[in-house]
Amino acid sequence: MQESDVEEVCQQLLEDIQDKKNKLVVRKYAGFLANFNMENRRNSARISLIDTFLQQQGVTVWCGREQRESIADFDREDWITFRLSRADRVADPASSRGQTRPDADSGREQISYEHAGTIMVARQDSGIKLYSHQDDAIQHLNDKITKTGQYPFAGLLVLPTGGGKTLTAAYWLCVNLLNQHKKILWIAHRHELLDQAKLTFHERLAYQDILHNRQSFNYRIISGIHDKPVRIKASDDLIIASKDSLNAGFDYLLKKWLSKQEEVFLVIDEAHHATARTYRKLIDDIRSSVPRFRMLGLTATPFRTAEEEKGLLAKVFPDNIVHKEDLRTLIHRGILSDPVFESVDTDFDMTSLFNEQELDRLAHFDISSIGEQTAKTIAQNDQRNWCIVNQYCKHQTRYRQTLVFALNQDNAIALKKLFQQQGVRCEYVLSSIRDEATGTTISSKGNKDIIRRFRAGELDVLINVNILTEGTDLPNVQSVFLARPTVSATLMTQMIGRGLRGEKAGGTKQAYIVSFVDNWQDKVQWVNPERLLIEENTDFSDKQKSSQQQLVRLIAISKIEEFAMLVNASMDRAAREKLEQLTFTERLPLGIYHFSLLTQSGQEALEKNCEILVYSNIGQPYADLMQALPDLLADLQAPVADYLSDAQLEQISQLVEQELFEGHDLYPGYSRQDVKDVVQFYYQNGEAPGYIALEDRARFDISRVAQEIMSSGMPRPEEEVYKSRLWDEQESQWRLFFGRDKRYFLNELDLAIRRLANPDLYRRPTTLPTDQKEFRRLEELSMGEIREQNQAYWRKLRDEVFEKHRDAEGYYVSAQGNFRSKNKLAFQIDHIRALSRGGLTTPDNLQLLTRRQNALKGSS
Repeated sequence: MQESDVEEVCQQLLEDIQDKKNKLVVRKYAGFLANFNMENRRNSARISLIDTFLQQQGVTVWCGREQRESIADFDREDWITFRLSRADRVADPASSRGQTRPDADSGREQISYEHAGTIMVARQDSGIKLYSHQDDAIQHLNDKITKTGQYPFAGLLVLPTGGGKTLTAAYWLCVNLLNQHKKILWIAHRHELLDQAKLTFHERLAYQDILHNRQSFNYRIISGIHDKPVRIKASDDLIIASKDSLNAGFDYLLKKWLSKQEEVFLVIDEAHHATARTYRKLIDDIRSSVPRFRMLGLTATPFRTAEEEKGLLAKVFPDNIVHKEDLRTLIHRGILSDPVFESVDTDFDMTSLFNEQELDRLAHFDISSIGEQTAKTIAQNDQRNWCIVNQYCKHQTRYRQTLVFALNQDNAIALKKLFQQQGVRCEYVLSSIRDEATGTTISSKGNKDIIRRFRAGELDVLINVNILTEGTDLPNVQSVFLARPTVSATLMTQMIGRGLRGEKAGGTKQAYIVSFVDNWQDKVQWVNPERLLIEENTDFSDKQKSSQQQLVRLIAISKIEEFAMLVNASMDRAAREKLEQLTFTERLPLGIYHFSLLTQSGQEALEKNCEILVYSNIGQPYADLMQALPDLLADLQAPVADYLSDAQLEQISQLVEQELFEGHDLYPGYSRQDVKDVVQFYYQNGEAPGYIALEDRARFDISRVAQEIMSSGMPRPEEEVYKSRLWDEQESQWRLFFGRDKRYFLNELDLAIRRLANPDLYRRPTTLPTDQKEFRRLEELSMGEIREQNQAYWRKLRDEVFEKHRDAEGYYVSAQGNFRSKNKLAFQIDHIRALSRGGLTTPDNLQLLTRRQNALKGSS
């Protein structure tokens, strides 16, 4: 990067600051460095250029409330604030943000603060008309909370994605608490959720028909990038905060706010995470600090909370579900559109543009953290852009009015040009981005005019960047094109939500959600929209057929890459041959461990959804792991409240792999990262993740269908007709599993037929030796030596010994004493008669001892 390039990027930053009314801009430090093609601060010459430019322009740099001398004085995870010096700030009297005024007592200058203040209730009606399911939810909240007057209370409101959880809860809180001058504490674990909640209270609900007893109310947003707990005031009516900030600053919350309240109503957004230990601690601390405590959890993920199941969520919310609607119900009512997910491969290799460090940054900071030049390269790529435009043009009658989420301004400009070349009426809207042609900032009025034209049907395609994810009414959207990937579940939910407005809500019956998938070679785990909708809205503990169908689809999404590999001759040949060695049934999981856990990136907790596919070869090791978890993590302390360190997870996963998985065939399905995720989940929640069995697994036995075709002896033309008929007639079975891609189904069927016709070509070598004449007898070796020489036999022998020491209740029992446990890691296998005294390593000469017993025996 040349000196002129550095100054160009700095100039853009300066213009961004000047555009802000309060004359400050906050950036993630790692993302800021990426703008200058720097992974860290080693380029001292470039750092010096940036520092000099900022100083000349009167820009200071801050980490929180602490001013720093140089941009080199930050850590990778820090948020860096750029401020214009006071002499350069200009107060905007028309704005409530960024105003300056002298302090009445000291005469010193004051500046208004963005994340705390007073919301004035508008003297007009809101115009809000709630849907019937929201009215039902509010009625149930009134019946179970307001009318009963129960204290304490802790229940759940379960509404699906697009069902309006935040608005429903906030509406009820405004009418029943803020109106009565009662205090509300709203907690979430992501910054974007905090901002969303504040906007709901402010922009949608602060009207006289809702808050008829209030002229105003005070709010404060607290998190790593908002206000701090130390600034809390007793006069705050609504505190919206991150759990981590409140835990860290709980003394301030207690002293300045809780201790002065008779009653507090607590709201937990994304309440399925409330089982994490830091959430539980915070809830217990708040409950014990106020005389009258009530709590409502919000979630789209409906977990069973029946007392007999003794789940942690039932313990956190003992008053169970106050109101519940599921996604399919709202689709049937026409309130939400029925989503149809499509995936289009762009065949654009993204990994060639990044090194490993940059890919790691993307995995934590999203696509917006890539460098400016790299972003331009992607955005202007003709191959990728033509793929997007051609997909729309080929199916325009189906997609109709379409909203395209683009990477950036360059991408929006390039796409608009190509769409218009094809005769498609197209425009774009941008958020705080300059128009490339004129160099001026596009006004909100310009955006509004374009959106008005789209609503009026004057445009076919509306491309947008950093806008229209939330709050804008676009009822005619038939399709959403996801031309930018994201690692943010919240952003993905907002994007697909733009197309989910159903006919009863003025929208469409179906919504097409089209993902454009670039080749990242699994380096970045971007959010899959269909998987997200399934994960957020399916109760897998429900025994209804629909939940099993969703489970099948979730498994299929996880296996799409595998199906694609087998039909694509250009992919890794060795990997394809390894897959072909397995029958389709062997590649079909027994079930799945499905859970979400919290991970940490910088100052924010992020959500990671996990699906661990369990195949027959690793089913027993996973069952053993679940039994071992309590003892494995007993007394283990994490360096950060909810998160075991990478070093701790690596150490534990190595032990688990050696003791439980070694000796089993680890392909397909085993991943050490999966083990780490299970361990981290247990540490956070105190219970093992739930296992969901794939019922009627035999229905998906492709080998059985292939056998029927082989036995029939039908001619080839008839065979092809029969295959197509199977595909068409059994839509709910095969299309669900193969993602509506007939190629995958036909290829798997052809492979199964070839396996039957040519068994020798697909026979796998056995893992057990068939001739041991040249070897020393196995029973003369120690268990450790057998493990090194023949893991399969070692595992067989080990399992036999454990089974011999299992009692009628399924506990393993030590040969010395009465110690019992279902955890295999609590025991070691020892010889009854030592090898040195003529003993053999055979089941009748082996016993189970606890680790301590074996150590004492060895030292005696």
